[in-house]
Amino acid sequence: MSENTSTDNARAHKKSPLGVGPLFPRFSEQDIADDCLQHVIDVARHAPSEWSLQTWRWIVVRGNAAKKYLEAATNIKAPLSSAPVILICLADTMAWKSAPQYLQEMIACRKITEEDGREALRRLREYYSSSPDVAKRTAMANALVAVHHILMGAAEGGLSAHWVTEFDEAKIKTHFHIPDNFLVAALIPMGYRQEAQPVPASKLLQTTYIYKEKFGEILDPILK
Repeated sequence: MSENTSTDNARAHKKSPLGVGPLFPRFSEQDIADDCLQHVIDVARHAPSEWSLQTWRWIVVRGNAAKKYLEAATNIKAPLSSAPVILICLADTMAWKSAPQYLQEMIACRKITEEDGREALRRLREYYSSSPDVAKRTAMANALVAVHHILMGAAEGGLSAHWVTEFDEAKIKTHFHIPDNFLVAALIPMGYRQEAQPVPASKLLQTTYIYKEKFGEILDPILK
């Protein structure tokens, strides 16, 4: 990598208020108090999800050996094991099967009629049974919404956090006894940052990622 390229990369990844991004930080040795971690996870508990199914589950990893295992299982070079806590975010691909209970609760609260509930259940079963990929896609999407809330909760607690999605899922599922119906959505190392946070800068021009009506149709800049 040339000196100019290194300089350009440094400029491109200046400071993020959430402490997230591709410049994976090394964390300080300061531990995270249980009540602080509880708050972070509680923020994620209120994340929205389809049918309010909350498809996500969390494994809290504090042990040094387990953290080093996760670091070795990733496909990138990042000092994950320096974090006092790594959260493993899981996505339940079978969570949709509890939707009937949710619909019954809505009927009991008179938010919908019994007829509407039966129709919603019929359509839901038809949709999720159409392909195994449907359940995987929706479970993963909902879990990643919860990941966003985890990052927000970490920022509120004065913590730095980032996410990693490049890893050997099979190794992680075997080591942590994760059932087959769960996907590993992300690894989230968090802690107190050892060094000052870099400042972020815009990466893409709006015309390169915002389209009008159809993919590829250039939209005039709408944000100044």
